[in-house]
Amino acid sequence: MRSILTRTGLILVLALSVGASAAVAKPKHSAAHVAAVKKCNEDYAAAIKAANALKGKARADAKTKARADRKQCIANAPA
Repeated sequence: MRSILTRTGLILVLALSVGASAAVAKPKHSAAHVAAVKKCNEDYAAAIKAANALKGKARADAKTKARADRKQCIANAPA
Protein backbone atom coordinates (compact mmCIF):
# COMPACT_ATOMS: atom_id res chain seq x y z
CA MET A 1 0.00 0.00 0.00
CA ARG A 2 2.80 2.36 0.90
CA SER A 3 4.58 1.82 -2.43
CA ILE A 4 1.37 2.58 -4.34
CA LEU A 5 0.97 5.88 -2.49
CA THR A 6 4.63 6.74 -3.02
CA ARG A 7 4.44 6.06 -6.75
CA THR A 8 1.21 8.01 -7.06
CA GLY A 9 2.76 10.93 -5.20
CA LEU A 10 5.83 10.91 -7.42
CA ILE A 11 3.73 10.77 -10.57
CA LEU A 12 1.64 13.72 -9.36
CA VAL A 13 4.73 15.76 -8.51
CA LEU A 14 6.29 15.09 -11.90
CA ALA A 15 3.07 15.91 -13.74
CA LEU A 16 2.66 19.17 -11.84
CA SER A 17 6.25 20.22 -12.42
CA VAL A 18 5.98 19.59 -16.18
CA GLY A 19 2.66 21.45 -16.32
CA ALA A 20 4.01 24.38 -14.32
CA SER A 21 7.09 24.78 -16.51
CA ALA A 22 4.93 24.73 -19.65
CA ALA A 23 2.59 27.36 -18.21
CA VAL A 24 5.45 29.69 -17.25
CA ALA A 25 7.16 29.63 -20.65
CA LYS A 26 6.35 32.74 -22.70
CA PRO A 27 6.33 32.58 -26.47
CA LYS A 28 8.96 34.70 -28.19
CA HIS A 29 7.64 37.07 -30.82
CA SER A 30 9.38 37.66 -34.11
CA ALA A 31 11.22 40.89 -34.83
CA ALA A 32 8.52 41.81 -37.37
CA HIS A 33 5.83 41.44 -34.70
CA VAL A 34 7.74 43.56 -32.21
CA ALA A 35 8.31 46.28 -34.81
CA ALA A 36 4.65 46.24 -35.86
CA VAL A 37 3.42 46.54 -32.26
CA LYS A 38 5.90 49.36 -31.63
CA LYS A 39 4.57 51.23 -34.69
CA CYS A 40 0.99 50.63 -33.51
CA ASN A 41 1.81 52.10 -30.11
CA GLU A 42 3.54 55.11 -31.66
CA ASP A 43 0.56 55.76 -33.94
CA TYR A 44 -1.77 55.42 -30.95
CA ALA A 45 0.25 57.92 -28.91
CA ALA A 46 0.17 60.40 -31.80
CA ALA A 47 -3.59 59.95 -32.21
CA ILE A 48 -4.20 60.49 -28.48
CA LYS A 49 -2.03 63.60 -28.54
CA ALA A 50 -4.04 64.96 -31.48
CA ALA A 51 -7.31 64.01 -29.76
CA ASN A 52 -6.36 65.94 -26.64
CA ALA A 53 -6.36 69.13 -28.72
CA LEU A 54 -10.09 68.60 -29.37
CA LYS A 55 -12.96 69.30 -27.00
CA GLY A 56 -16.07 67.50 -25.85
CA LYS A 57 -17.62 64.74 -27.91
CA ALA A 58 -15.04 65.13 -30.68
CA ARG A 59 -12.27 64.30 -28.19
CA ALA A 60 -14.11 61.27 -26.85
CA ASP A 61 -14.86 60.02 -30.36
CA ALA A 62 -11.25 60.50 -31.46
CA LYS A 63 -9.91 58.61 -28.43
CA THR A 64 -12.39 55.78 -28.97
CA LYS A 65 -11.34 55.54 -32.63
CA ALA A 66 -7.66 55.57 -31.64
CA ARG A 67 -8.19 52.69 -29.20
CA ALA A 68 -10.11 50.67 -31.80
CA ASP A 69 -7.45 51.35 -34.45
CA ARG A 70 -4.68 50.27 -32.07
CA LYS A 71 -6.51 47.06 -31.17
CA GLN A 72 -7.04 46.24 -34.85
CA CYS A 73 -3.43 47.13 -35.69
CA ILE A 74 -2.07 44.77 -33.03
CA ALA A 75 -4.46 42.04 -34.17
CA ASN A 76 -3.11 42.40 -37.73
CA ALA A 77 0.55 42.33 -36.63
CA PRO A 78 2.49 39.34 -37.98
CA ALA A 79 3.13 36.56 -35.52
